[in-house]
Amino acid sequence: MDSKDTIREQKLQVILCGPLPKTERALLRRGDVEIIREKKNLNLLIGLNNGAIDCDMMIVEAPNGHGLYGLTYPMGKRKTCPVWMVADPPHEAIWNEINRQLGEAPAKRQAERDAAITVGPPKHEILILADTPQQRDRLTGWAREIYASWKMTLPPLTVPEDVKAYLRELPRPSAPPAAVVIEMAGVDSLNAAEQIRRLYPKVGLVWCCDLNFSAQAYHLDVDYFYLFSEADIGKFGIGLNRAQLLYNKRGNTL
Repeated sequence: MDSKDTIREQKLQVILCGPLPKTERALLRRGDVEIIREKKNLNLLIGLNNGAIDCDMMIVEAPNGHGLYGLTYPMGKRKTCPVWMVADPPHEAIWNEINRQLGEAPAKRQAERDAAITVGPPKHEILILADTPQQRDRLTGWAREIYASWKMTLPPLTVPEDVKAYLRELPRPSAPPAAVVIEMAGVDSLNAAEQIRRLYPKVGLVWCCDLNFSAQAYHLDVDYFYLFSEADIGKFGIGLNRAQLLYNKRGNTL
């Protein structure tokens, strides 16, 4: 890695929204902060939402700022950064709290790196969780047809017969598969989706159920949800394509 890139990686990334000249000077005096600005704040927010921009803190100018904290802003999937709304300069107590949070950021970064190293790279496989042998046979057959039509090599398929036992015995942490497909009935289906998302926050996830859990699917960041009554090879293909496309955009860590 280039030395300049190393230095940049070690610096804390702080987004400033608003002029905040006194706050900026105080941050730069720390020596470990890089200020991120954008002429249009909307571009910054979009970049944070889609994971293109990473930061350790966001500070927003508020003319009557009272140091509002406990606020966070999403960065991609399953990650947030703290947000402060302050006057310029911030009140002393608020400034001390900002510095405390920034001081904890390197340890948090290192913990994320250590977790990624422990888990390792994602497994080149598709995990299929289904209730019955008939469902498992149908889904594996569809997967072969779909990949043949894509003129791509089908990744290895992991298709456990006992879904509950498989999920119970999964090591924590464990490397995520390339995609997970769930086709199960009732509340067991919801439980499986919730457990997969806890284990693998970024994995591509296709979910099919007899009950309409579309609201739950939205909150679990499911890439494609459909009902048993809608299930066919076309729906399954759309789900696999979307899950793996979005997974590649999200990155290959936990």
